Amino acid sequence: MYKVYVSGALTDVINPTACKALYEKIGLLCEEVGFKSYVPHLHTDPVNNPDISPSEVFKQDKYQVSVSDLVIAYLGSLSFGVGMELAYAETNKIPIILLYEQGKRISRFPRGIPTVIAEVKFHNDEDALTQLKNILLKWNK
Repeated sequence: MYKVYVSGALTDVINPTACKALYEKIGLLCEEVGFKSYVPHLHTDPVNNPDISPSEVFKQDKYQVSVSDLVIAYLGSLSFGVGMELAYAETNKIPIILLYEQGKRISRFPRGIPTVIAEVKFHNDEDALTQLKNILLKWNK
């Protein structure tokens, strides 16, 4: 069974509730198509789990990326953590799918990572999930 790491900003995002909801929907979609998903904030959320040290978060998230078969990363909010997770994925030759809103300006650096297999430019969460599902179903064959 493929393991998917769902990457996305958690700190200083404009609407953390909406962001976390999107990450959870992505995780559920992965489960729906037969993958196992890891959604970091369900384990080490900075608000709900403030007692977990930065070094423990680093170790756990780095490990989870390294044992994944695929990383799905939301790039609509700036995040040092997401950038680092993408670098670990690329170093380990793990395929990456990038997601961000249509019309949003995204740095060329993450878009140029050699292991990026798809970019999902979406209008709303439903559109993102529909496009992502099509990609995952093709990738799973």
